[in-house]
Amino acid sequence: MMKWGAFATGELTEAQNTFEKEKKDDKKIQALPHHVVLYLLNQSFSNQLQIKVKYQSKDKLTEVYGFVSEFINNQVRVKSTDKIYLISIEQIINIS
Repeated sequence: MMKWGAFATGELTEAQNTFEKEKKDDKKIQALPHHVVLYLLNQSFSNQLQIKVKYQSKDKLTEVYGFVSEFINNQVRVKSTDKIYLISIEQIINIS
């Protein structure tokens, strides 16, 4: 039993490293295609549905809950309960 311990420890370490790598990969956010973002924003605007917009501003991700109230050039105005946000459509990563 003792002579196989080194092999078992190596395999366990490798399995743990693989698990941690997969866990980090799951946290990466896949950006929605541009046409899907436009479609979801349009649906929210047309039906006055509340959405959660996740967008990249500078080096951080920001989440906003609200209603799409207006499209201005290449930006969208989202009204939340406490604030109005003007977000560039190119910065939007995810909508739910």
